[in-house]
Amino acid sequence: MSNLFKRIDTVFVPTRNVEQALDWYVTVLGGSPGWRSEKGEYQSVTFSDTSITLFLTHDVNEYLPRHCAFNFYVPSAETAYDHFVSHGVKVEEISEYGAKYFAFYDRDGNRLEVCEY
Repeated sequence: MSNLFKRIDTVFVPTRNVEQALDWYVTVLGGSPGWRSEKGEYQSVTFSDTSITLFLTHDVNEYLPRHCAFNFYVPSAETAYDHFVSHGVKVEEISEYGAKYFAFYDRDGNRLEVCEY
């Protein structure tokens, strides 16, 4: 990494309901609640030394289908897949192309990915 940037601080994930999204990211993905804005429109969720920031929006453009902006590294794609299925999470099939990966969707329809390599 350059001398200017030390790390990526957070990735922003849109949500229609911060509380429900936080519950999903904690319960299903195992994150920990982090910083929250005074008005509650932003909520960070930490995963080890990485975080995402849930942000409240009702702008339909934020929810258009798009390529996944980031993925979660896992030691076993199959274990993660089974975990999501057991929680009723919408998942796509596991694929392999140099790594095992699959897409899944949060409660707001955001496309996320898991990667094992």
